[in-house]
Amino acid sequence: MRDIRVALWGFGAMGSGIGRMIASKKGLVISGVCDKWDRLVGQEVYAYLGVDREGRKPVVITDREEEIVRRDLCDIVILATDSFVEAQYEKIMFCLDRGVHVISTAEEMAWPWAQNEELADKIDMAARKRGVAILGTGINPGFVLDYLILAVSGTCEHVHSIEAARINDLAPFGKAVMVEQGVGISVEEFEKRMAEKSLAGHVGFPESIGMIAAGMGVHLTEVEQTRDPIITHVDRKSAYGEAKKGHLAGIRQQSYGKTADGEVFIHLDHPQQICPEDEGVHTGDYITIHADGYDMNVSIVPETPGGIGTIAMVVNMIPHVLAAEPGLRSMLDLPVPRCILGNYADQVRRARKHRYLRGDLVSIETVILPVGERAPQVPEDTKKTPLLAFTKGFLQEESALTGDIVNVKTMSGRQVKGKLADRPMAPTHTFGDFVPELLAVHKQVCDVLFGGESK
Repeated sequence: MRDIRVALWGFGAMGSGIGRMIASKKGLVISGVCDKWDRLVGQEVYAYLGVDREGRKPVVITDREEEIVRRDLCDIVILATDSFVEAQYEKIMFCLDRGVHVISTAEEMAWPWAQNEELADKIDMAARKRGVAILGTGINPGFVLDYLILAVSGTCEHVHSIEAARINDLAPFGKAVMVEQGVGISVEEFEKRMAEKSLAGHVGFPESIGMIAAGMGVHLTEVEQTRDPIITHVDRKSAYGEAKKGHLAGIRQQSYGKTADGEVFIHLDHPQQICPEDEGVHTGDYITIHADGYDMNVSIVPETPGGIGTIAMVVNMIPHVLAAEPGLRSMLDLPVPRCILGNYADQVRRARKHRYLRGDLVSIETVILPVGERAPQVPEDTKKTPLLAFTKGFLQEESALTGDIVNVKTMSGRQVKGKLADRPMAPTHTFGDFVPELLAVHKQVCDVLFGGESK
């Protein structure tokens, strides 16, 4: 299987980190990069990242998304531009309309039904029509304060309530997160922006709580959030933010998911700040699940690295998204995230493999004419595709997986060797996938011929 072609839309702190990880992995290739920052446009990606191209084609950063987001150019787009569903909606639809899978780093996309149900439904419908999948993920939301909690709860017979905290360092994140967290602003500015409701703080608590509740089948009637300033007593500085003494190093945000009786079922606590170690604050992730007669306690000290964690979650989920059912997906729908040390393209193939046993009626694939040996008069796109033959027969090996080279015995008794294909035995002739544009063509034809559909 060829390498997975990944387009990167947004090349800031997270986008460039994702690009660097992709460049270090087998089975992945950067197919294109788009960013609107004029200092990036025109730069060669590998040179900018300080990574050896190792024979790979040069990739030049463009400010035109249409130059990188096309089904014939990429298999999946990593959208690393905004934190909010509404801000990413048009970009997401642009990708889906062009028939490519999407992974979004937007926090609200981890469970978009929490606050943007109407847009989420439109995204889901568009993805299903185009036969592609879209996922929102990251370190949080996406893992620590939702997915990990759900995984731990799987060992419990009953859960009464959940408490979890993530004390982390914001330093690895980019400018957008610094602005959202109010890093460097005064207490007066914090209070002013809170009154104006223009300070985002941590984006994703409603989404994390929504994912937990949906995964556990718990109905919550209210989600309450609080935000308090974290005021630094020393000067702090990171790559993308700076907080002078007496100003905000970040925000402590808490969220409470309540049931109909007013009881708190989920309490999430998230004090985020740059360089907490400058004041002796130790980072960590902590989960307590109150079960029947005992508590389940999990701690990760220091914290799960935020920057690396986000980058790794996005890249490691690429094969799972490519193998997923079409539509808007969440971490609840896909296989467990894991570090992939081998070839990423093999993981897609693994997800699609089936095991067959001796005597099973199967279909095998053989190459009649490889690429380069097609007739000269065929179209250019046909020349790039080998001419294949598919043969049905009974498997002769004891067992085999999709993709293995096997022998089959046909109904007429012929012995044929080929690659085991995962094709249905019954005919599946159709007119192809649904094409939304044909609806517009239908209406145009009716208008021209009959003066409208109702005539």
